[in-house]
Order: sequence, then C-alpha cells, then structure tokens
Amino acid sequence: MLALAAVVFVCLLYGRPARPVFRPAGDGRATAVIFIPDNQGRLAKKVVEVQKQLTDKAKADVMLRELKEARSIPDRLRLYEMAVGEDGVLYLNVSKDFIDPGTPAREVTMVYSIVNTFLVNFPRAKRVQLLVEGTPIYTTNGLLYILEPLEFNKELLED
Repeated sequence: MLALAAVVFVCLLYGRPARPVFRPAGDGRATAVIFIPDNQGRLAKKVVEVQKQLTDKAKADVMLRELKEARSIPDRLRLYEMAVGEDGVLYLNVSKDFIDPGTPAREVTMVYSIVNTFLVNFPRAKRVQLLVEGTPIYTTNGLLYILEPLEFNKELLED
C-alpha cells in the first residue's frame, strides 16, 4: 500500500507540466512571464516587470497589453472579468474580438499564449476556461477545441 502511494505521488509530482512561476522582485516590483509567438510558430518566454501590489485584474490587463504589443492577440481584445474556481479553473471572459479569422497556426499560438501566460502568473490556476462574451465556444477558427478548460502547453515552448 505504501509503495502504491509512493508511485502515485511520484506520478503526480513528475507528471505535471513544468511551468515557471510568478516571482516577486525585491523593490516593490515583480516579474511576470509572457509567452509570445516566434517566427516558427513556437512560444518564446518574455519576462516583464510589474508592480507587486497590482490587483489580479490589473496584472491581467498588463499581461494582455504585452500580448497585444507582441501581436499575439487582436488589439481590440478586452478582458471583461476573470475568476479562479475552487477546482483551479481560471475563467477568462473576453470580448468577441477573440474570434480571429487568422490561420490555424495563429489560432494555436494565440490561444496558448493566453493560456500559458495566465497559468504561469496565477499559480492558483491549474487550467484556463476561455469564455467569449460569457459563453464557452468550441473553437476560434476551426482547428483548436477550446470548449473545455485548457492546461499549460509545454510542447509549443521554444527549446
């Protein structure tokens, strides 16, 4: 029985996707990790400084601004509200501008730049549920199924 518990513990410990964590800096500033698309359809990590005392919504707005500047998400995209459920699902309610008529590759990098960025910077969250105007949607462009909460995608990260 003890051996089974040890195996389950090791599987849980090492089976989870590795993801960096939001780290406070020493001078009233903190760093946030933003995942932006590169030229090969992968996600590159960019570290930005943010104020340590920001509310979750204000921190989310900073992250979205960085994603917009990197052209990872549409400029008009707005985050209406966000909440983390007791089950670890981070709900992001965004504007209809999230539905982007881009290429399938853009759909994947856009969705996972948001998902990975929010999961890294909000450690209580384990998965992200994207809502458009308060409603879950199947896909943004026909390739990626997003009706269910999404986990961190380490497969898209730069080597």
